[in-house]
Amino acid sequence: MNKFKQTKEVLLNLNSLPIYIAGHLKPDQDSVGSCLALANYLNKNGKNAYVLVEDFDREILSWKGDYSRVVSEVKDEKFNFIALDLNEKKRLSRFVEYFDKAEYKINIDHHQDNKYEADHTLSIPGISSTCEIIYEIINSHSKEFFDKDTCDYLYAGMMNDTNCFTRRLSKKTMAIAQKLINFGADYTYIIKKTFSERTMYWFKALAKLVNEIQFDGFHYAVVDKSLPEYQDLTHNNIVKQIAEDLRKIDGIDVFLMLIKNGDTIVAKVMSNTSENADKLAGVFGGGGHKKEAGFTVKNMTVEEIVEKAKEFLNK
Repeated sequence: MNKFKQTKEVLLNLNSLPIYIAGHLKPDQDSVGSCLALANYLNKNGKNAYVLVEDFDREILSWKGDYSRVVSEVKDEKFNFIALDLNEKKRLSRFVEYFDKAEYKINIDHHQDNKYEADHTLSIPGISSTCEIIYEIINSHSKEFFDKDTCDYLYAGMMNDTNCFTRRLSKKTMAIAQKLINFGADYTYIIKKTFSERTMYWFKALAKLVNEIQFDGFHYAVVDKSLPEYQDLTHNNIVKQIAEDLRKIDGIDVFLMLIKNGDTIVAKVMSNTSENADKLAGVFGGGGHKKEAGFTVKNMTVEEIVEKAKEFLNK
């Protein structure tokens, strides 16, 4: 039995308790897409599955519509838990308490250095996205479970996590994307609403940041959410769109996008030629991929982050 079929059997043989599914802090389309697609699959197989998303993160769901199975709290005394798109439980943020209380825990992920903290873990770092893994799990059962919503969720996650299919592709990524389109994924709408759509406000913010990129052994830019130029940007506007455009500037290798919001700084770490983004993020308690990762710190200044990052990179 291959690893996808094995995980499918684990999922379908779960007890009758409700199942809560969650992705990482500050979810992207791969995180929420894999959660929603898996919840659809489980519910079609007689399970009672819900997706946990913080209320302040609901904006990332707005492009699709009905999210009747999305909740922000677990109200059942006994339940099972599935963590998607994260290599260690602490990246669940507040939802880690539910992970710890669950009767049975599953982790499905594609990042490096998985901590194997669940009862069953499927971790494949060499695959494009967690959505691609969820596709393989469902495909190991039956194609009848690829309804339009599931295909939309999976396509959006794969497309966004590969930067519109330009990096981190497996040997099967493009073939799977085509199959999802064949099954009904509305790829033109998905690309527009989750990846390419821009506003004039967005372009003005980008222009300001281009002029404010700093270099101190590596390149970095600061988005201060207290400033009116940045207040209306969503987290995904910044890390999936603006940061991706800035990293394309000729001559940039390591680039940090630092999002300052009160006493908290959320960072996206990117590297174009070197492969140490996840290790740099790990210095601050974060993680991710070799060329893109992230971390969150509190009560730490931009200057302190820069100094600590510089010390790591100069080793």
